[in-house]
Amino acid sequence: MKKFIRIFISLAAAMLLLPAAAIAPAGCGESRHGDTGQDPTVAQAGAQVNTSGATTAAATEAFNAVDLPITPGHQVVYDSNSPGSAVSVSFDLKGPWKFTGTPAQSTLSVTLMATGQSPDASQFGDASVSSGTSWNSAAASEYNFQSRDDSTWYSYGRSFAGGSPSVTYSSRSRALIFPMTVGTAWVDTYTERKGGSLSDVTAENRVIALNELTVPAGTFNAWLLQTKVSSRSAGATTTMIDYSWFVPGIGRAAEIISKPDERSDVFSTARAFYRLKSYK
Repeated sequence: MKKFIRIFISLAAAMLLLPAAAIAPAGCGESRHGDTGQDPTVAQAGAQVNTSGATTAAATEAFNAVDLPITPGHQVVYDSNSPGSAVSVSFDLKGPWKFTGTPAQSTLSVTLMATGQSPDASQFGDASVSSGTSWNSAAASEYNFQSRDDSTWYSYGRSFAGGSPSVTYSSRSRALIFPMTVGTAWVDTYTERKGGSLSDVTAENRVIALNELTVPAGTFNAWLLQTKVSSRSAGATTTMIDYSWFVPGIGRAAEIISKPDERSDVFSTARAFYRLKSYK
């Protein structure tokens, strides 16, 4: 069980890419501050809004590859619960969503960098960037290798500071597919290998809503992505549910990860809760 929790949180962290979405005001914890170095059209797409209601003008648009920053130097910072602790959450699957009332116990930072700055980069030759994740201003402890083209945001695996064996995938994982609109769905299956340990992973993804999201970094229009992950290792299967809110020009702005084997799509206690605090 503890092994699966580590796998799932690492997978979520990888999606934080920038967590632009991951990043921005986004997920598993990421944030942005400062200059993003992105297209003005992208920056405008991620601008704060004052609209309300389940449907906005953006509801007819799609989240495209250009909306997901993937440039070295991009950083997102999230308010978070303490790693490994349970946290109370309140949300629905339609929105609008407001995630500003939960006290921050920890800070998660995700920074994009050139792959050569990360350990074991030679194992992930198809990746174009890696995202280093760190807690409470410490040095990065984990690096997630990624790339993006016009149709897909890919994840290849992760490496760790301190010499721990890297995690590799039997095939690259599709973290997002583009264009992404409400109703977009896809399933990924692959095997994770870390040293001599193998885990068969299935991730069922579905975009379920577009609405207004408020986090400490501001208020944005965001797509809500639901990912149901199952991992089978040594004959035992564990499941989790991940909710990530993606904002154009930012990436992941918020993320909620369920406890292991959660049975309800909407729950009140989570394993992790990330809210975008800042980004650059």
